[in-house]
Amino acid sequence: MSAPGADPATQASGAERIRAAFADSGKRAALMPYLMGGHPDVDTSRACLDAAIAAGADLIELGIPFSDPLADGPIIHAAGAALGLE
Repeated sequence: MSAPGADPATQASGAERIRAAFADSGKRAALMPYLMGGHPDVDTSRACLDAAIAAGADLIELGIPFSDPLADGPIIHAAGAALGLE
């Protein structure tokens, strides 16, 4: 529940923001890039995030590197390994 007078855009839950992103996309597919946080370095990662926003991303999935990505595919695993997590 939001505080009285609070901006609904900043007070919405994650699920509500995701629902709104799909509702706002109309009949087109939503643009949802996946970015590995910190890959290949922090500055480039931030530039990629800014570029995704500028390109009109509806949602952005930001991956958190970890050492045992059991459910991730080979590309995401390689990105995490490149950060020295193996």
